[in-house]
Order: sequence, then structure tokens, then C-alpha cells
Amino acid sequence: MLKKFFGDTLTDLGHLEGDYRVSQLKSDISQSILYMIIVSVGGLAMLRVDAMLFRERSDLFLLIAASRVGYVLVTVVFGIILSRTTRVRVFDRVLFGWMLFTIVCLGLENFTRPPYYLATAIDILVPFAIYALSPLKLKYTVALAVGFTAGTIYVGYFHKSGVDPILMNDVTLVLVVVHLLGWISTLQIQTYRRKSFRAFIDEKDAKEMVAYLANIDPLTKSLTRRQFMNIAESEFRRFTRYRRPLSLLILDADLFKKINDTYGHHAGDLTLRSLSLVAMEQKRAQDTFGRLGGEEFALLMPETTLTQALVVAERIRKTWADSPVNLDGEPIHSTISVGVAEALETDQSFEDLLRRADRMLYKAKSYGRNRVAAN
Repeated sequence: MLKKFFGDTLTDLGHLEGDYRVSQLKSDISQSILYMIIVSVGGLAMLRVDAMLFRERSDLFLLIAASRVGYVLVTVVFGIILSRTTRVRVFDRVLFGWMLFTIVCLGLENFTRPPYYLATAIDILVPFAIYALSPLKLKYTVALAVGFTAGTIYVGYFHKSGVDPILMNDVTLVLVVVHLLGWISTLQIQTYRRKSFRAFIDEKDAKEMVAYLANIDPLTKSLTRRQFMNIAESEFRRFTRYRRPLSLLILDADLFKKINDTYGHHAGDLTLRSLSLVAMEQKRAQDTFGRLGGEEFALLMPETTLTQALVVAERIRKTWADSPVNLDGEPIHSTISVGVAEALETDQSFEDLLRRADRMLYKAKSYGRNRVAAN
């Protein structure tokens, strides 16, 4: 039930939170703790006023003082929890809990005031604090602030005696203005956060694009050798730990220099792009495909035995042989040779697997090209 309530009332992570809220979490925590300190110090400072108000009721003053100190201690606990929070949702729940606790305490304390006493400053500051701090969606923030003010006005009109009606009317008008200003301020804050969020996303997208360009071969759109090797070494460590099958294919375009010499480098580039596309169409989501250099590519296949890898290698070889490259209406036929190897328990590193696959590629070339060889 609580989970459903929080899910309905707290700000939707899909709008302004996610990575952006995480990046702003430390700042939000610091700001919230500062508000807690201000409220706590203000509450303790008011004890001097309470001492004058209740000078004839020392027992009541001691009760109020004890409750005020208790409130501060509970607030300290909330502050400690906030300072150790690393998740946005936990932060929102803790802050909401403290706000609700504060409002309840202030509401109860209102009934202890003398009949002629009206805590106007607090009644004005609390709604502002709600608008400024609330992690709730706007409609729930407004409802919380208006609810507090409605309770304050109700107590002032129906549970206080000796309060000047004109003063009470003026206070009510001021509170209405406070809520209008608070609502407008909240809209402005949310507008600012949306703009800040867009800037954050733009910056993140730019960084991701730079990272993408650094890891992707611009000609073939496959992974660069560096990125491929990083992933391959990670997969090999997983193989070493769990001993799950891991196979590697090395593909090389046959007589590629002849294509460049006969048709030009544009034809060579087109051939490499087409070969990369054919190979990537055959790979699974968990496989890794990259360009090792020149006309040589590699396909790393986790959870794949040598027999299974041979099937994939043969399918790629045959598909490529049956798919001539179209150069301005002229078909360019070419073939590939493929070397296949499976990781062994005796392999000390991914380089061992790579060398064996490379030897199989050389074997396929030496046997006449356009074929698959495996260890």
C-alpha cells in the first residue's frame, strides 16, 4: 500500500529524474539538510517566546520544550539518513517523511498556543518550505501546502479566541498570496529543472557520441580493434571463471588488393562495408564483431562450441560468396576465408585464442581460400 502511495505521489522518475536526479542528489541533500537546520534552530529559538507566553504555566512550557527538543532530535535522525542516502527514491521518501512529520508537529503545537496567539511567521514560512522542498508531483505539493494552511486557518477561526477578526482576515489574504507566489515559484523551478535536464541530456548525448565514435570503425561501422579487444578480454575472463564455451572467428577478404587495384579504393571500401554488414547480420545479440585491421574482421561468440561456430562461419562464407558487391551497376564477386578456434582450458589469455584462430585463417588461405578452417 505504501509503495503504491509513494509511486502515485512522488515525482515521476521518467520526467526529471533518472541520471539527472542522481547527478544532482548531493546538492539536493545538502540543500535539504540546510533547511532542516534552519527549521530546528528556529524551533529552539522560539522557546524564548514560549517562555514568555507560558510564564504562568511552567508545566506546559516544559512539555513544549521537551516536544521541541524531541522534534529536533528526530530531525537530526532524518538528516543523518539523508546524508547517507545514495538513491534518489530513498531521498524522496525520507524528505517527504520529514516534511509530513514537521507539518503534524506544527499542527499539534498550534493547539497549545494561547487563544490570542497567532504564529503568523511560521504559518507563512511552512508553505514556502513545502513548495521549495517537496519531492512530490506539483498537484500533491499544492495539496500538502494548502492542507497545512487550511488547518492553520481553521484553528485560527474556530479554536482561537481573542484574535482580531480583521487581523485574521488579513492573515488569510496574505496566506492566499503566499500560495500563489509559491505555486508560481514551483512552476519556475520546474521549468528551470527541465531546461537544466535538457542541457544535461545534451551533454550526456554528446559524451556518448564521442565514446561511440571512438569505439566504432567509421568505414565498416563495426567495433574498432581496441574496443573489440577490450570486450574480448572481458569475455575470456568470464570463460576462465565459468568454463563456458567461447569461440572466435577471424574473417579475411580474399585477394582484397586485387579488388583495389582493379576497381579502385572506392570499390575496396564498399567491399569492406558490405562484408561487415553481412557478418553483423549473422551474429547474435551477445556476439561481438570488430575490425582487426585492413580487410580482417573477428567475431567472438560466447556460449558457442567449435561445432556451432563452424556452422556460423560457413553460413557467413556462403552468404558472402553469393552476394556480389554492386559498383555502379557492375557486380564485384569476392570471397572470404575464415579461421575458427574455441577457447581451451590451457589458454592463458585471449591472445592464445586469437593466435590459434589466426593460424586457422592462414590454413584456410593456404588450402585455396574461400573456405573455413578450424583447429
